[in-house]
Amino acid sequence: MSHADETAAARRQRKARTRATAACSTCRGRRTRCDNQRPSCGFCRNNGLDCHYDQTPQQPPSRVEVELAAIKQRLDDITTRLPPPATIHHAPPSQDFTPNSGHHAGHHVPITEEEKSPFQLLGIERTMTSLGLEPGFAEALLQLERSPPVHASAQTSRMRIMQQQTVLDALAAFSAHIHPFYSVFRPGFSQRHLQVMSGPLSPSCESFLSLVVTAVGVAASQDFAFGSATSDASAVNFVDAAMSSLPDVVVDSGLISVQCLLLLSIYYCCTLQPCRAYDYVVIASLKVQNLMKSQASQDDELAEQVRRAFWALLLLECELRAQFDRVGSRIQYQDDDVALPDGRRPWHLETEVGSPQESISPTMSMHSMASNELDTTQSYFLAEIAMRRMLNRCNTAIRRTSDGHIVYAPAIAVELELQLDNWYTCLPPAIRFDYHQDLDFDLLTSPSLYPRTDNLGNFLRVQYYCCKISIYWPAAYQCIQDGIVTLELLQHCERFFNAYIQLMPSILMAVRECMVHRWTLYASIFMTSMAVLKAASTVGIRQGCAIDWSRLVHCLQSTQRVDQRIAKGSGSLSLLSETLSERLRDFLETHAEGVDGYV
Repeated sequence: MSHADETAAARRQRKARTRATAACSTCRGRRTRCDNQRPSCGFCRNNGLDCHYDQTPQQPPSRVEVELAAIKQRLDDITTRLPPPATIHHAPPSQDFTPNSGHHAGHHVPITEEEKSPFQLLGIERTMTSLGLEPGFAEALLQLERSPPVHASAQTSRMRIMQQQTVLDALAAFSAHIHPFYSVFRPGFSQRHLQVMSGPLSPSCESFLSLVVTAVGVAASQDFAFGSATSDASAVNFVDAAMSSLPDVVVDSGLISVQCLLLLSIYYCCTLQPCRAYDYVVIASLKVQNLMKSQASQDDELAEQVRRAFWALLLLECELRAQFDRVGSRIQYQDDDVALPDGRRPWHLETEVGSPQESISPTMSMHSMASNELDTTQSYFLAEIAMRRMLNRCNTAIRRTSDGHIVYAPAIAVELELQLDNWYTCLPPAIRFDYHQDLDFDLLTSPSLYPRTDNLGNFLRVQYYCCKISIYWPAAYQCIQDGIVTLELLQHCERFFNAYIQLMPSILMAVRECMVHRWTLYASIFMTSMAVLKAASTVGIRQGCAIDWSRLVHCLQSTQRVDQRIAKGSGSLSLLSETLSERLRDFLETHAEGVDGYV
């Protein structure tokens, strides 16, 4: 018997066992055929017997699924371990440093839900004002993002004739720099893409998808070859050609239309247009949630692709929404009902069965991922899902008192940090970063000295420290609002500052390397730095925290060394860059000479 025959026979045996266990216990004991009616089969119903069905045995979960299930269980345990609400009291507002004065009765300014995280504040007017910004700053930022982009010498060619090498190079750049972050394509995509791009490109979802993938690849290849932070005119041309198929994409309800909108959103992320990216990712998120409802009739391969699209959209929508106070698709509330991606490997650039040999170029060979790189991509995707689940459940150490005020909860902060560290210990070695890595001042001094890094692992490190900043930000915020500190609050403010110090080298490298997340990363630099400047300007915090202030100031100054081609790549980033420079200059002029250790 051939191997194929043996495989088919084994498959038939598994199906036979499944059918056998599907019968009720009575029919199985009588060795008679069961009609599988629920809740009682025909034989049991006609004879007045109790009908009982055993559960169908399932395949044992993979090691990765076991690890992620353990993470999920620990996250779910948070709610049962949180302390009950209780009333706390604060001393009257004072500008003096009084470490033990935080337990006297008096009025205090409570934390609100709007101030719970420094990464969800760009669209919130009150918090912008509390950080010393003008009342209309958030609205001005959104208006800049909504203004039409200007593309230098963008020629809207009809894409009648194109060089095959351009398409191949673009596909290679897409495979190397973009797809690992959102691995939604399955093996076989290379051949499918090349066939569409060599055809007439008549309006259709397939044409739209291939054109946008090429546009993203062209933008990525230009960026990493020349350091340009804006889209090349040829990338704009590919997107303009794709837009003729947008009505077909919007009307269609299948998987390809979801992938089209996801890739269009990724294109706008790469070209520093997050509001446009968010518009399309929300539409795609709504589409994929509707598509999930019909998965029962889908074959296994298609269902897996839909699940990958679901998780990619959840990650991207949450990443964008963290920076704006915008209405979302609520996709994050469906994560418990959707299975994780399975162990099947995603697409990578390779010579596939049926591909013409002349399609292979040296560029493609250079960028093709080896087996270990595929494992890294798959591990990253699962680790990112686990991180997002943790952030969606709870990442803020606050609680509500009996009188309705929201205040800082130190016990919750410690528990959340424990959950975060547990997430880290479950990371596979392929993507486990060194979170004890010391700050390298040379990297912060000169961006040209930045080494090439593992983009996926470094981005996880950025999220790790951003999460720590979010955990301990409410401690600093309460000190800022009340003007009072306690020893416990000071200790947690120190953790807030130290997380920022550890974050900066990684996030500055990520801004350069992670093109698809560049806008949100720079926005995170802005918001965390503004929060640190405000906290460091508070007398009680500045006098009471035992941290290396010279390192902190050095990190703040390093924000001015981001490649200006990135900062000037969009109107909103230009506004953030200019505002941060101004606030940092004011801070150094006001506080540098009066505090020991400042440089």
